[in-house]
Amino acid sequence: MRTTPKYFAILASMAGAALISASCASDGPPTAPVQKNAAAAQAKLQELHAKYDWIGKYHTDGLAYMYKQLMKGNGKPRSRADLCKVAAKAAKEFQKMTRHNDVPAKLLDPALVNETCLADASSANATILVGASGIAAPRKELSAGAVNLLDQISAIASSSTSHYAYVTDIQNVEEQAAYLPFDEAGAVIGVGSIALSSLDYWEANLSSWVSIPGGLQGAYSVSVREMTSANVTSAAAPVIGPAYANWWDNAYVRGFGKVLGADAVSGGRTIVTTWFAGPIGWDAAAASAVFASGATAIVLLF
Repeated sequence: MRTTPKYFAILASMAGAALISASCASDGPPTAPVQKNAAAAQAKLQELHAKYDWIGKYHTDGLAYMYKQLMKGNGKPRSRADLCKVAAKAAKEFQKMTRHNDVPAKLLDPALVNETCLADASSANATILVGASGIAAPRKELSAGAVNLLDQISAIASSSTSHYAYVTDIQNVEEQAAYLPFDEAGAVIGVGSIALSSLDYWEANLSSWVSIPGGLQGAYSVSVREMTSANVTSAAAPVIGPAYANWWDNAYVRGFGKVLGADAVSGGRTIVTTWFAGPIGWDAAAASAVFASGATAIVLLF
């Protein structure tokens, strides 16, 4: 996920607007605190993104690596379970190649450890407050305010109706995080980075995943106007083709938000349940989020 100068320019503009408003309302002391707080929040956001945006890039690169491994099927028939095992192995391999360590299994999402795809990874748990095997949740070390912001991120995918709305909602949560203690704000920024990178990746690559060899999906495409309940429920589900350039308006891929939400839920849940573990918890969250995203796509497409 990339943090553009334009984003910070927007924050600076918002801060300036706040200063002007405060100045017009009163010539008294409140102006200085507003200026100080807005400037401090902007500086903190820049620092947070510089430190934690690596997890978004990791997410995008991890999905690209997983896709390459899934494409090695040589056209042989493979079940959904087979594809999930390949995806899980790829997530673990990528973690070791890029972060140069093995994350303890107890810190990872149980689905990744068991190499299984959940039937509905994004909504199996309504919030990220669900502990991994052997770990109590929620962790008391992470404040209720931070957990609430993580939960907001996990819910955005199911409520957004456009790319713009999705990005704007994530950025609004990030702005709130600037007023948390630095490490807790980092947890929110890191999961936000996953969410935004997931959006960029899947908007560009979801249609490519239907070409993975050995999939069980039927081979035909229909436009949104041709979509009928018969088509949707037929044994041979429609292949997602060029007609679906805009996923947000796609009548068939109503599960698009599930793909986007799965990684935020898994990453956020892992951050909460491994908060006591320190930096290795970030590696666990990154690996878990990559698998959750790919596994959800596999469940929806095959």
